[in-house]
Amino acid sequence: MTQAEQTPNVRQKPNEMVGNPIELQREGAQQIVQALNADVASLFILFHQYQKHHWVAEGPQFRDLHLLLEEHYTAVHQQADAFAERVVTLGGVPVSGPTAQLQHGYVAEEPEGILDLRQMLSNDIKVNQQILVKLREHIQLARQLGDYGSETLIKRHLREQEMRTQDLMHMLEHETLDEILSNQQ
Repeated sequence: MTQAEQTPNVRQKPNEMVGNPIELQREGAQQIVQALNADVASLFILFHQYQKHHWVAEGPQFRDLHLLLEEHYTAVHQQADAFAERVVTLGGVPVSGPTAQLQHGYVAEEPEGILDLRQMLSNDIKVNQQILVKLREHIQLARQLGDYGSETLIKRHLREQEMRTQDLMHMLEHETLDEILSNQQ
């Protein structure tokens, strides 16, 4: 039985666009929907990566890192939710299933297993940086298409993404307070 046969009452198919209440031209809205769906997919890939790292974090800074990663995956989930809701406002269908997210995302899924802590955080930084590059491109696209609502939404989340990336960079610094104090003595 195919998926269409399992859900015969589908009101709107995944790549189908309908009119939107904000009077954005359908062609422009469709371009933004594709960009936002790529963002949603990539954010969910990052969400799962953060969650995995939250679960397996170990070491002397376990508690701080455990809480930081929880804060990050919660924020990324909220960001993906805001982008998905904007997709609906624009007349599109948000990408929602894990398989579709892997197909639509522009970031790679981290391999299964527990990696070295520094490698996990480096992977988080890399994915964040890839998302930052795309968000900047999508801000430009939204501006060019006159979709100032999406532009504003993406800008707000861009800054939050930058701050999360900076948090991770700080966690990868080599010096600890103990090392600094022992070097001063």
